[in-house]
Amino acid sequence: MRKIIFGIFILAYGVTSLDCQAKLKKNLQQPQEIRSLCKKAQDLERDISRALGEIETINQKEKIFAPIIRNKFEILARCYTILVDIQRFSDLLVLTQKDDKNDFVRCSIIVKNFYPYFKGISSQLGKNKVEVSLLRKNKQQYLAELAEKKAVYETLCAEINSKTAELAMARQENIIQDDIVYHIASKSESIEELDAELEAENTIGVLRNIKISTELALVYPVVGKIIAEFGDKSPNNEMIYHISFSTSPAAVVTSPVKGLVVFTGKFLNYGNMIIISNGEYRIFLYGMDLLFTSTGDIVEIGDYVGRMGTISRDGFVIKMELKKSGEPLDPRHWLLETLEKGKS
Repeated sequence: MRKIIFGIFILAYGVTSLDCQAKLKKNLQQPQEIRSLCKKAQDLERDISRALGEIETINQKEKIFAPIIRNKFEILARCYTILVDIQRFSDLLVLTQKDDKNDFVRCSIIVKNFYPYFKGISSQLGKNKVEVSLLRKNKQQYLAELAEKKAVYETLCAEINSKTAELAMARQENIIQDDIVYHIASKSESIEELDAELEAENTIGVLRNIKISTELALVYPVVGKIIAEFGDKSPNNEMIYHISFSTSPAAVVTSPVKGLVVFTGKFLNYGNMIIISNGEYRIFLYGMDLLFTSTGDIVEIGDYVGRMGTISRDGFVIKMELKKSGEPLDPRHWLLETLEKGKS
């Protein structure tokens, strides 16, 4: 039955006029304006992350300085107590009119030897206080910069939401009907089976008239750092066939590749998933909270495809897989720029 439905769809698509196809293709592509807004938003995410990192560094330095300064204050307090005791002893010698000058000499020697040490501790304490004061000043600057960038970021995100809402309303019905693709997904029990079913149903081949094939090039879908990569072992000692990116709450997610969206929606325990076809390759992107793309959309690198969530027990992680003819490939070989694991 499924093949009959799909066959009817292919037949209907085949009689579509070239003018209609051209118009449909145009409507399915995101305007450059939205892509530019997303680029600015991700640049701000990078700036915000950098500012948060600087603030955290300052907080750590303040924690280090706190016991050092407290310790030096305690040393000075003890020194002061000793000097006061010596002064009292000297006063006592005067009151008792002791003729033995050795005690006075001893007191003088103690004070003389104590003075450089006392002065050194005082100088170090003064420097530490200056450094702490400078740290706090820098921290206030970063906090002010952070507040300013967050305000601009929220404005940009609101503009992206507005523009994408307008685009969603203006969209014509997608070339590949969502119910057909969702029916395929509902019968698949693994990501490999979903990939094979989409290929078997010619979901990708039916759109060959739209020329989107290109040399494969990938970029990072979010601003963040790589925390797991192709070839690593999972906690249960299984091979990992994806790259995991750790990012920030509500981060903007953009398309890592130019291609055709052949699936969007929830799939098994992967959560929200997007599958993008690029010629012989298919890119699987999952882990985001909100999706903005539909089956049949043509996406460029940097197109807005979704947002991360704001609440998570395990952090905010998005995963990217790459397959060719069902075989998993290491996405890093096609990344336009590379990062070491753990670095952003």
